[in-house]
Amino acid sequence: MSGVDQWLADVATAALVGSARREPPPLPDELDLGPTEQSTELSAEHRLLASAAVADALTRGGAPLAPASDAVPTAAAEVRPPAPDRATQLLTLLLTQSPVSKAARDELVVEWLTLADAAGRRVPWPLLPVLLDFAAGRRRVVSALGSVLGERGRWLAGLNDAWASILSGDEDAPVEVAADWVEAWPTMSSAEAVTAFALGRRADAAAARDLLDAQWTTVSAKVRADALRALGPGLSAADEPLLERALDDRAKSVRDAAAAMLDRLPASARAARMADRLRRLVQVRGTLVRHLEVDVPDAPDDAAVRDGLTPPAKGVAPPPTVWLSQVVRGAPLSAWTDITGRSPAATLKMVRDADVLAWLTEAVVERRDTDWAVACVDRGIPDPRLLWLLPDDRRAQLLTDWVARPSGGRDLRGLLGDAPRPWPDDLGRAVLKRIQGDKADLALGYAAAPLLPVALSPSLAPEINAALSRLPEDASHLRRALTETLQLHAFRTSLTEAFR
Repeated sequence: MSGVDQWLADVATAALVGSARREPPPLPDELDLGPTEQSTELSAEHRLLASAAVADALTRGGAPLAPASDAVPTAAAEVRPPAPDRATQLLTLLLTQSPVSKAARDELVVEWLTLADAAGRRVPWPLLPVLLDFAAGRRRVVSALGSVLGERGRWLAGLNDAWASILSGDEDAPVEVAADWVEAWPTMSSAEAVTAFALGRRADAAAARDLLDAQWTTVSAKVRADALRALGPGLSAADEPLLERALDDRAKSVRDAAAAMLDRLPASARAARMADRLRRLVQVRGTLVRHLEVDVPDAPDDAAVRDGLTPPAKGVAPPPTVWLSQVVRGAPLSAWTDITGRSPAATLKMVRDADVLAWLTEAVVERRDTDWAVACVDRGIPDPRLLWLLPDDRRAQLLTDWVARPSGGRDLRGLLGDAPRPWPDDLGRAVLKRIQGDKADLALGYAAAPLLPVALSPSLAPEINAALSRLPEDASHLRRALTETLQLHAFRTSLTEAFR
């Protein structure tokens, strides 16, 4: 150890134990920093502080330079021309001094990008940094960037970690996983293994399934259960043997995860077994008016327990309705139409038991079955989740009916917020009608106000102007929203003209 290194160690020791117990060491001769008149008169505390300052300067000055990074690659030549000057001015206004609310600004930026893409134009270079900053964290904006960024925009995004995720913002894009994740998976921690498996499943469903099958006895029950839950993307009949194997696992969490995945495979052997159990419980009754009578099952045997039914506990068994709900949710929906010989809509009309109807609805939502979802809606089942399983035109019509004739239990704010924008004209008219006049729905008004500027179609301008004169006196929030709607429509017109 050199004299300077020893001195640095002594300074550190003096700092740790205090100058009252250890005298700060004198400067080493190698530094050629002889004591000054002032330093000889300093107290031990001040000499220690001075030594610490010198030590810090030495440490910083002696640090090796960071290795030179690779040269930054140049951007490829642009393929698209920049947006026209007027369109550039409008995008600059939106990004730097937006004349509309934040939500409306997001919509207009997306619309600008869409129009630019349709016109074969790109974002001008000076606006790339501010646009990339704006897009980060805004999924809809990221999804609209596409080719509009241009070659230099993609190049620039790749140089900044805060922007790099924009390049992979498409959820449908191929998932990047480590090339050696399959080999490294058995040695990963539980959290790492589950994350790697989920990514690997999206990248190559078969490879992930084969890996889990091969490592089944070597990984923990938690990893097995979490990996089974991650089988959702790409779930198919090819996964059935692994899921059947998991039904025999010692861990309940693994068995439950396997049963939940098999619930989503209506053509599986387990689904057929559950259908057999259901058929033994359901009878068609009535002569003039046919209806379904559903009995509760007996205590499950070992085979039923293996398929996911709750085992009867010693002394206290669960209510038989618990087993019935598990059979209803586990059986394929086609079992019901096989029993009745009728369509889903006609079959649902034959179900009188409210609990059975609720369990059937859960099965429809889980399987995302459009035909059954339409039948459930026709049956009057007030479950908002069914709305998103319907065809677009039917969904819009149903939402319009719900707005026009509201009833309890529906989150209209959430439903309106999730509806595709702009709203169909009938839906827009229904909302406008409900928020004006003496009988205005105040709750709907507060819920709809933030959405109106981006949701109402320009074709409704006459209705919007009429509504402005009929709003309740205390509805300043609605007056602002409708005024902004008209301003937004004018801005949209300017955008369209700028790209012509």
